[in-house]
Amino acid sequence: MGEEIRVNEFGNEITDGFYPGDRYRYDFGPCSSEKGWTQYDTNQDAHYFGIWVHIEKRWIFSYVEGDTYLTKCPTRESFKAELKHMAEYYGEAPPAFKVITREGELIEYYDERPTG
Repeated sequence: MGEEIRVNEFGNEITDGFYPGDRYRYDFGPCSSEKGWTQYDTNQDAHYFGIWVHIEKRWIFSYVEGDTYLTKCPTRESFKAELKHMAEYYGEAPPAFKVITREGELIEYYDERPTG
């Protein structure tokens, strides 16, 4: 099965591919923070689902049950439009982690999503 390339409504080029396995290959490899990527948190994050954003390159990579999607945004405007669409589609970001204080108070901490 080969890769398929298409252009979306924002003028961004999307390359579709397939890699059986799980998202952790990307977390600790091609989409690691050491390589300039930031995880884009959603309520759907799991071993079979993940999204990463490379702000400098204006790239977005998604892993969905083995299907891969690399979105390359040619302009800052098209990148911002893509990120805005993602925020609308996925809704509010979930907390990156939660802490329960000794007093029993729940405190939620969030990673800021990239906006372009």
